[in-house]
Amino acid sequence: MARIYCYDGDCGLTANQLLWIIASETAMEELGLDDVAAAFGIVTGANIIPTRTKPGGATKNTSILSLLLRRALKKRRFPGGYRAPSIVGWRPPHIRRTPSIAAFIARAIPVAGWAYTAAELGLIGYKTVVTYNSIVSTEDQVF
Repeated sequence: MARIYCYDGDCGLTANQLLWIIASETAMEELGLDDVAAAFGIVTGANIIPTRTKPGGATKNTSILSLLLRRALKKRRFPGGYRAPSIVGWRPPHIRRTPSIAAFIARAIPVAGWAYTAAELGLIGYKTVVTYNSIVSTEDQVF
């Protein structure tokens, strides 16, 4: 016979139902304003704005971030001819070096957004498993 659990005032939950309730509550607790900022960085960094024809090997289109930052920074470059490395593309991502401060920032913001989102999802998974395993019997534990 399946074991029945109680959580936060709700009784009669199976192990699967309990896991989903804990995962949902943990996600709602963790996802806040900082996650909206990460999502904003990811979306505004997507290459969705059509541009002129680019040379072979260049990523097609440009992002809203790139357009805005290039206007705001007016072609400012790193001093001494330095070319900063940045991640370009998704399939597969590769490193391109750029002398433009605006291009470097515009390429870094989505990467930071994805990294933050991945870290948050990992934290949600960890907290969910720890909470779940502390409630259920050893036969129903995950990992």
